[in-house]
Amino acid sequence: MSPAPARDGPPRFDLPYRLFGRARGVATGGHKALGQGANGAFLRHASLLEQPDARRIDMRASLLDPFGGLKVRRFEHRARIDVFVVLDLSGSMSFRRDGQGEDPVADLCAAIAHAAIRSHDRFGLIAAGPEPLAELGVRATARRGVPDELWRRLSAEPGAGRGSRGLLAAVEELPQRRALVFVVSDFLMPQAEIEDLLGALWRHDVAPVVVRSSAVEAPPPRFGLLETRDLETGRRRLLVMRPSLREKWIAHARARRAALDESFRRFGRPAFDLVDRFDADAFADHLLTGGA
Repeated sequence: MSPAPARDGPPRFDLPYRLFGRARGVATGGHKALGQGANGAFLRHASLLEQPDARRIDMRASLLDPFGGLKVRRFEHRARIDVFVVLDLSGSMSFRRDGQGEDPVADLCAAIAHAAIRSHDRFGLIAAGPEPLAELGVRATARRGVPDELWRRLSAEPGAGRGSRGLLAAVEELPQRRALVFVVSDFLMPQAEIEDLLGALWRHDVAPVVVRSSAVEAPPPRFGLLETRDLETGRRRLLVMRPSLREKWIAHARARRAALDESFRRFGRPAFDLVDRFDADAFADHLLTGGA
């Protein structure tokens, strides 16, 4: 099968993400925030003494007050948030990301960037493999050209190197203020490293995205020779597959995913599975039903 033709730019979608809990900040935006302001929904009336702002006096409510007090309208505060992608670019993330067709990881990151900037939020990206990749990072910004630039850079950077410990060092660059953080990885690192990474993001709203390949995860045959290759080291291994080994293989994969899901529930939200290609409709449905 020939590769899909390369596109000229990233996909553009308005994604329905939201921050769990209330945002903190004074910059006007679209998310419910702590405190009160003038750009959100009506909350309640207060006395002029409690809220000394003559511009918000409600004459009708004041006339109906049996005590003759002046009533002022109070509104909820809606603020801007920061939306970050923490991206694993270790060698295992390079599968089928060769710049010859659609790149699901680049498409996803560019779509998140586009949606955040369209929503008047700020977008940032932190990338790492064995070491932080500062040259691929994006500081929190609302600049409109970022999605296209990011898509081109990530399409040319499939991932390399062994291990993803650099992610743990890189997340120290995140702001102190609570942000929505999409962690994009195949999560094939040891479970202890996953726990360390998610634990380091404790102050943020964490939304995991598990990058998967249906070809890699297809169940092995019951009998025959099977060659495996480690994408991070290039090491190849030849296995003689038999029913008992196949059952252990499948059971191990299920147990590992169950452990992943349990970690995601403890540290953030349910994960979105990015399988083979970026499906914007499926991602939007995930966000609407509790993913973000």
